[in-house]
Amino acid sequence: MMNPTDYTPPRVWTWQKPSGGTFASINRPIAGATHERALPVGRHPLQLYSLATPNGVKVTVMLEELLARGHAGAEYDAWLINIREGAQFSSGFVEVNPNSKRQRNFFSVNLRKAI
Repeated sequence: MMNPTDYTPPRVWTWQKPSGGTFASINRPIAGATHERALPVGRHPLQLYSLATPNGVKVTVMLEELLARGHAGAEYDAWLINIREGAQFSSGFVEVNPNSKRQRNFFSVNLRKAI
């Protein structure tokens, strides 16, 4: 039996098995980054990474409503994360993804459970 401390997962994991369908590239049995790419970070306290899917739009609407009511702490920078191209598996995204490793100084929201 392998000692749990003997295994170190790779920083970037490669999926070698092809599968079909439009969204096959985003529904893979993987955890962790598949490629190196830093996330952009803007000047505002909140960073929104989204493809503007329905859940991403909900967060945007909430932030805009807070700003309209004078909550300056809701200022944000919005960044496109194209899930059709697998951008959610980049090393930068995985570092702040709540279903993966969390990074200090980031607050992550899992949209399916939070909204």
